[in-house]
Amino acid sequence: MQRILSDLGKVVRQSFLVVGLISLLSLSGLSIFSPQPSLAAADKDNSSVLDKGSNSQSVKSREEAYDKAIKAIDDPEGLEKVYEKNLEKYEKENPQPGIIESAKDVIKEVTQPE
Repeated sequence: MQRILSDLGKVVRQSFLVVGLISLLSLSGLSIFSPQPSLAAADKDNSSVLDKGSNSQSVKSREEAYDKAIKAIDDPEGLEKVYEKNLEKYEKENPQPGIIESAKDVIKEVTQPE
C-alpha cells in the first residue's frame, strides 16, 4: 500500500512539473512576440509622436503636401518639375554618386563610339 502511494505521489509531482514547465514556456512565448510600437508617424526631426503641437503641424504639412501633389498632377509637366526639384534636393544632401549613377557613367563611356 505504501509503495502504491509513493508511486502515485511521483506521478502527481511529475504531472505538476510538466504542467508548470508548459505554462512557463507559454508565458515566455507570449512575451517574446509581443507587438512593438509603431514609429510610422514620427517626423523627420525625431520629435515625439505624442506631442500635441507637432501633431497638428504634421497634419497641416501633410495637407499642404497633398495640395501640392494635386496641383502637380493637374499640370502636364508638373510631375517632371517636382521630380527634378526633389532630385536636385537629394543630390545636394547626398553629394557622393551612388552605385546606379556610377554604373550609368560606365555604360555611357562604354557605349559611346570613339
